[in-house]
Amino acid sequence: MKAMNKISFGLLLLPVLTSAQQAYRLKGTVQNWNGQDTVIMLRFEKNKQIQDTTIAVNGRFEFKGHLAEPRQVFVYRLDNLHHDRVRDGNSCYIEPGIVTIQAKDSLRKGTVTSRYVNKDHREITALVQPFLDKILVLRNKAMTLPEEQRKGAEGQALDKEYRIWIDSITAIRSRFIRSHPASFISLETLNNMAGVNMQYHITAPLFKLLTKEIKQTPLGKDFSARLETAARIVPGALMPLFAALDTTRREVKLNDVLKNAKVVLVDFWASWCKPCRAENPNIVKAFNAFHEKGFDIISISLDDNIDRWKNAIIKDGMPWHHVSGLKKWDEPVAKQLGISAVPDNFLLDAQGKVIARGIRGEDLYNKIKEILQ
Repeated sequence: MKAMNKISFGLLLLPVLTSAQQAYRLKGTVQNWNGQDTVIMLRFEKNKQIQDTTIAVNGRFEFKGHLAEPRQVFVYRLDNLHHDRVRDGNSCYIEPGIVTIQAKDSLRKGTVTSRYVNKDHREITALVQPFLDKILVLRNKAMTLPEEQRKGAEGQALDKEYRIWIDSITAIRSRFIRSHPASFISLETLNNMAGVNMQYHITAPLFKLLTKEIKQTPLGKDFSARLETAARIVPGALMPLFAALDTTRREVKLNDVLKNAKVVLVDFWASWCKPCRAENPNIVKAFNAFHEKGFDIISISLDDNIDRWKNAIIKDGMPWHHVSGLKKWDEPVAKQLGISAVPDNFLLDAQGKVIARGIRGEDLYNKIKEILQ
C-alpha cells in the first residue's frame, strides 16, 4: 500500500500534458557574451517553420509563450556582422514551466535544465547514439565500395550488420518506452519508430502502455488516429476498395484489378519523388517476370500535373494500371489509406487481403515469386 501511495503521489507531480495551451519560458545565460546579440528560436509546428527573435544583453536572453505540448527547438546566435550566418547554437525542448540554458562562452556547450522532457531526451539519446555512430561508419564504408561489390557478398555483409544495429536501436527504444510511460519523449520516440509505414503489431502495444495524459497531447491524438487507420490494413486484413481515374480519365476500380490477378501490388508514388523513381526499375522487373503468371499492379500517383505524371510513366516504362486524382497530398485514395509519405505500397492476394506493406527491391521480387510458385 505504501508503494502505491508513492506512485500516486509521483504522478500528481507530473506536468499535465493535455491539449490546453500552457505557459513556458526559455531563459539563457552565456557568461562571456558582451553587448547585444541577436538570438533566434526556431521550431516546426504542423510542418511550418516558426521563428522567434530576441536580443541578448550581456549574455542574457529570454523567450516566452504558450504551447500545447513539448516542442523541440533550435536556439542560435547570429553573427553580428553577417546576419545570415549562424554563429553558435543548441537544441533543446521547451515545455510547460521554465527551461534554462547555462553556458560559459558557447550556446553549443551549454547545459539545458528543465522539469522532465530534456532529461528524458538526453537519456534516450545517450542510449541510442553509439549504435547510430556504428551505422554511420557502415554507410560511409558502403559509399566507398564499387557498385559491383555493394551488390555482392561484401555489400550483403554490410547490410546484415546494418540490420543488426537497427534492431538493437528498436529494442533500446522499446525498453525506454516501457520504462517511461509518462514521458512525452516516449511518445515522440514511438512516433519516430513507427515512421511512415507503421507496423501496427509493434506500435499498438507500446502506445497502449503510455499514460492517458500523454495520449491526450496533440501528438498523442494524431498518433492514435494513425493507429486506427493502420489497424484496418494490417497483414491479413482486407484492403478497403477504392476507385480512381486513369490517364484517360476513365474510372479504374481495385475490385476489377483483383478479379483478373492472383497477386496485386497497390503502389503509391509520384513523378517528383526521387526514391519512387529509383524504385520503379525494381517494380518493372517484377512485373515483367510475373505478370503472365498472375501478378498485376495499380499505381496511385500523388501528382498534380497530368503531363508530368504521364511522361514519368512512359519514361520509366510502367505498362500497368495508373490512377490519380491529381491532388498531390489530398489524393483521396492516399488519405483513405493513411499514406503520409511515398514510396509506399501494399501487396495483396487474390481476395484483396494484405500480405505485406512497404516491400521493395529484391524482397518484393522474392515474395511474389514465393506466392506464385
